[in-house]
Amino acid sequence: MGFRIFVVDDDRHYARMISYHLDKNPDYTVTVFADGQEVLDKLDDQPHLLVLDIMMPGIGGIETLKKIKEKLPDVPVIMVSAQGVVDTAVEAMKEGAYDYITKGRDDLNKLSIVVKNALEKVSLAQELESLREEVTSQYGIEGIIGESQAMQSSYRLIHKTLRGDLTVAIQGESGTGKELVARAIHFNSPRKNGTFVVVNCAAIPRELMESEFFGHEKGSFTGAHARKIGKFEQAHGGTIFLDEIGELDLDLQAKLLRALQNYEIQRVGGNETIKFDARVISATNRDIIPMIRKGKFREDLYYRLFQFPIHLPPLREREKDVILLANHFLKSYLKSHPEFKGKTLSSEARRAILNYKWPGNVREMKSAIERAILISDANEISVNDMMLNARTMISPWEERSQHTMQESSYAPATQPLNGEHGIVEESADAIAGISLGGNGNAIVSLEEIKHKAVERAYRICDGNVDKAAVELGIGRATMYRLLKKYELIG
Repeated sequence: MGFRIFVVDDDRHYARMISYHLDKNPDYTVTVFADGQEVLDKLDDQPHLLVLDIMMPGIGGIETLKKIKEKLPDVPVIMVSAQGVVDTAVEAMKEGAYDYITKGRDDLNKLSIVVKNALEKVSLAQELESLREEVTSQYGIEGIIGESQAMQSSYRLIHKTLRGDLTVAIQGESGTGKELVARAIHFNSPRKNGTFVVVNCAAIPRELMESEFFGHEKGSFTGAHARKIGKFEQAHGGTIFLDEIGELDLDLQAKLLRALQNYEIQRVGGNETIKFDARVISATNRDIIPMIRKGKFREDLYYRLFQFPIHLPPLREREKDVILLANHFLKSYLKSHPEFKGKTLSSEARRAILNYKWPGNVREMKSAIERAILISDANEISVNDMMLNARTMISPWEERSQHTMQESSYAPATQPLNGEHGIVEESADAIAGISLGGNGNAIVSLEEIKHKAVERAYRICDGNVDKAAVELGIGRATMYRLLKKYELIG
């Protein structure tokens, strides 16, 4: 990379000497100016670095430095003076000078080192800006594929979220691209230069979630060997994305609500109140309203998080987007894997794609297209290569949700349970279909209870071994051992 360096000094002999010395580096292009006004007139040429004499006729060095910083605040300026006056050096640094060297006392080798370090900083800043633009382009709203009427409504809402800083809640089935939308909102908002922090509320054990959210102090609990900065502090100045917010434990919901009320947190084991400034975007594939009715989600937190709700439609409701996305994933994969160049979708495969319900939405389609490219032996991908078997297809989320509600309505009446928060909770037996107790006065063996407890937890947690182990209060390895023992997994 080449760098443009401006040397400004009324001492022509010294200016030529610096210019000659720096010009030895093939990456530097040096231009010499005799006074401050002359260089100010050429700032539109966008120098990467300036070497500026303090004592000059006309506009002095400090005044010239101020005007340079007004126009090019990020460009480093190295001040040079024949007099090693401390006050002048301090004033120059206060005005934003990168460094200060003295003629005669500091040799040219020192100047070379200072220039080299300053230009490395410039190079890193440019690289960072380039990466930031690349990421912004990748996650921009224009990066979301879809032209259907359903998506047009979502686009309009996404654009309107950029008018303010309200909390946004994105709802949609799994695989509809909720995180992609959250990133699009962040990278198109004034917070795009800040951090985008993702927290998956379903993936972190309940015991660790508070520390993950708010951080902890050293020694606050067993294993807290050092201070940890929480996700909310990390997101200061940027955006925090709370994925799967419907999975958050009720205790944590109360603490999250408190944090969002005043945008203040306290680390676990700490006394200091820490303010944070982050936009909060949450996402869930659950219908939160029924959860509120069942006491599984706090109503006050709902109003705090759902200031600006956005619904993402499932793929089966996106009409022409289905083929549009299929072509997009086909082209993207062929671009990164040129060895498969020439593969196309047959007309039968396209019809099958259109007729399929896509219960896994966009995520499932991406996998199906990429798999079909690998399976296909011919250039034209057939319907069999797509492996869209209706008999093994999982029913869409909406149908599954309705089915679950119907099952619940036919379940035998059970005594409601009062939770620790005084909220009536749904019987877990109705969810798992397993009762831990016996009938009447029948005695149940401990081994049988253990078997049922493991199976019940495994089913309630939808086969998530880690989550089931945490709920049972046992280790992951023990959970696996018990699942194998009771032949619940292979």
